[in-house]
This record gives sequence, C-alpha cells and structure tokens, in this order.
Amino acid sequence: MFDWVGRVILVREIDPADLALFDEWYDAFRAGAVAGREAALVVGREALGFSLRNPGLLKHRIAVGAFEDDRVLGAMLFEYRLTDNLDTVEAEIDVPPEHRRRGIGTALWQWAVTRSAQLGRTIVQCELGVPSEPWPGAAFAERLGFQVEHVEEHLVVPLPYDALRLGELQDAVGRLNGFRLTSWAGICPPEHQQAYADLHTAMDRDVPTGGMTREVVPWTVEKLQASEQRIDRNYLALVTMAHTDAGDPAGYTLLYLPRADADHAQQDDTLVLREHRGHNLGTHLKLANLQQLAEHRTTQRFLHTWTALANTPMRKVNARFGFRPVEEHRELELRLPRLRPAARAVLLDPDDRVLLVRFEFSSGTLWATPGGGVEAGETLVEGLRRELVEEVGLELHADPQHIWHQEVVADGHATGYDGVINDYFLVRADAFEPAGTLTLAELRAENVHELGWWTLAELQSHDGRFSPRELPALLQRLLESGPPSTPTQLGLLGVDRSQSP
Repeated sequence: MFDWVGRVILVREIDPADLALFDEWYDAFRAGAVAGREAALVVGREALGFSLRNPGLLKHRIAVGAFEDDRVLGAMLFEYRLTDNLDTVEAEIDVPPEHRRRGIGTALWQWAVTRSAQLGRTIVQCELGVPSEPWPGAAFAERLGFQVEHVEEHLVVPLPYDALRLGELQDAVGRLNGFRLTSWAGICPPEHQQAYADLHTAMDRDVPTGGMTREVVPWTVEKLQASEQRIDRNYLALVTMAHTDAGDPAGYTLLYLPRADADHAQQDDTLVLREHRGHNLGTHLKLANLQQLAEHRTTQRFLHTWTALANTPMRKVNARFGFRPVEEHRELELRLPRLRPAARAVLLDPDDRVLLVRFEFSSGTLWATPGGGVEAGETLVEGLRRELVEEVGLELHADPQHIWHQEVVADGHATGYDGVINDYFLVRADAFEPAGTLTLAELRAENVHELGWWTLAELQSHDGRFSPRELPALLQRLLESGPPSTPTQLGLLGVDRSQSP
C-alpha cells in the first residue's frame, strides 16, 4: 500500500451563505480577473453575493472553488439560463497569478464539462478581457478549443466628466428637433414601461453578437419589472429615453452606478431605432445621461463602455465623448458533444488489489471499475455512493479524491449520447465479498456478469480489455507516485471505440 503525502486540489461548490468562505472565494475570483489589466471591471462583492444568495427565476449561478488544505486557490462562476437558451452555459474561470500553471484552471474546467453534461447542455460561452498579446486567459481558452466569435472594444473615460468637453459637445450637436427626451433614475416609471420593454427587445435583436449562439426572447413588462427589481438592489440605473414628437419610442441609453463600487460606473445599452438614425440622437441621449450622472455620481472615477468593432457609428460617438480603448473584450464559444456523465471508483484494498466488474457485450468481455451514470440532480460523489451500494455493496462515507477525468466520444457507450465522461475517484476499503443491492437479473440487464479483485501483476499479464484501456499503467503510476494533485486527463476523443459500461 502506498504511503503518500502531498497537496491535493479539490474542486467543489461553495455555499454563498457562508460569508467567510464566500469572501475567500471572491478574493481569488477578483485577483485572477484583474491581474495585469489596466481597467478590469469585475462584478462587486456585494452584488455577486446577493445574486448567489438570492437566485432569480431566469438564471442560476454557482460559485465553484478549487481548494488546497481548505484554502481557495482558484474560482469559477458557472451560470445558465432557466427559461431560454437551454443549450448554453457560461463559465468564468479565474486563478490568481501565484497559483497558475498547477492545473487549477483545468480542474475547474473539468467540473464545468461534467456539470454541463449533467444539465444536457452542449454550448459553453465565456468572455475575456484581453489587454495585450499573448494573454494567459486567451491561451488557456484556445487550448480548451474555444473559438472567438465576437470582439468589442472596452473603453474608459475618467470621471467626473469634463464639463468643458460636455459643453463643447452640446454646442456642436445643436438642438434636437423632432424628438423629446425623458430621463429617470432607478425603476422605470409605469407610463414608460411598455415602450422601454419594446426598446430592450429591439436592442437584443440589433446588438452585434458575431457568431455567438443567442436566442432572443422578447421583453414583456413583467420581465422588465422583475429584472429592474433585482438590479436595483445593487445598481442605480440612469436612463434617458427618446420619443418622437408623435410619442413613438425612438431610442434609449442606460448607465449603471454600482451602489457598492467606489471607482467604476458602467455605460451599458445605447440604441437608436434604425428609422431614426442620422439625427445625432445617440449623442443627445448620452449627453442627457451624463448630466444625470453628474447629479448622482458619488466617488466613481471611471466610466466604462463596450462597442463592437463592427459598430462604426457608435465607435465615432464614443470617440467624440473622449472614451479611450483599454483592451479587447472577446466573446468565445465551445461546442461540446452530448456526453453521459458517469462516476467510477478505483477501489483498492489494503493489499493494493483493485475491484473490477466484468461486462459482457456483443463485442466481447470488458473489465471496468465499478460505478455508472449520474442521475439528474446528483453530484458526482452522490452518484458514486449510490452506484457502489447498488453494484458492490459498499457504503462510502468520506468524500473520495478525484484522480482521473476522461471524455470519450464514440458510438456504443450510451444510447442517445455521443459518448461518455468518466470521472474516477480513489476509494480505500478493507477487502470484502462484493454483493450489492441489485438482483442478479438487474445486474445481467446492465451486462454485469462478475466482480473480482485484481492485483497489479494480474492486470499487467491479462490480454483482454479494460476500461479505462490503459488501466494497468494508470494503476502502477498511482501505486508508485500516489494520487495526482489535480485529476489526470485521460485519453480524449475517440481513444477507445469499444463498448463500455
């Protein structure tokens, strides 16, 4: 039996109601996000904590941490929509510079792939701020297979806004003819809600998104009210809307003042409906909202905005207002095959024998580690506990160490899927006679015909098939060197096209 002591990285969800743990997680999240960037804009501690502790009806967010000796070394924010865009998830992985190149980001990514598979979602999206090339985050995303689908400029202007420049712009743009402007701070007044909701829908349809997969869902007054109520808890919205003299909505601009951020304000949407462009309406909207900003600003020192490289008119407007580009804002996307998630045990007794299950398929015999598919709503460890009780009769009490991660894309692994994800966990137990709660008929229905203990020498001399295919070499490495600090990535796409459990 190996005697190994080392530092192990464990990836798990954090409870945002544990305020001390959330603070530690947020510190890692922010440190990784801002490192090396001149003007990184990161969601505030209070705003993110509120969102995680008070889930909404439209989106679910999960804080995931990479832990070493109960210290958070890396952080991921994993989120997905609940009523639309049901094929997608969003993931942001942030590792502080002093903890990089240790496999922490990869371990967090493996968690994201497995959870995406559990949710049945096959599109992972992320956003990156890239101030220069080469950039570590961009290189990491490229290694994972992400493709850049859309690029915007991230721009900044100092606050308070230059009053002289503001006056010069007002003089240069002249009077606004044919339109009237209405401004408000906070929640949209009831008399403007329908028009404001319609403009949000138009914005979603008009904004450039490149090749990103997006399902545009029309805004209703009810959706607007629910969204504004959540946002108002942490941000003061400053809005200016344009109407024609006849009363029809023509455009709007939206700016956010974070209630707990002393440094940053965000210029968000600016839209002028196509039929009303060419009248400097976008400039008039921004001028009016900057006047609101002067009234409500407290200590904020920077105003941020983002503009698609393809949006030439808005880039010209931003330049007139003195915005300076500080980095590229990239939106990326990765399509995953539809994989069935499974949890498996590398179950060793005190003599370092490993317990294996004999499966009989039409293609022949296969010996594999015990375990199986994770059911909806289960975590990997919960699924592993259930499978071990059902298959071999072992109750697992302590959380086992995650040692291997395998993604296999091939036919024949699971009906209705493109392949499987196998996450392997190290389990130590006294030798026992395996006998689970499943009946013999139930085991046969799952192609299980035998369970048995194997020594390493027996594995190495056997000329049959194992799953994972390289099991003898993997077990030898495990016994000689001990468990890896982060899960080892086993052979990926198409490594083993044979049937497996």
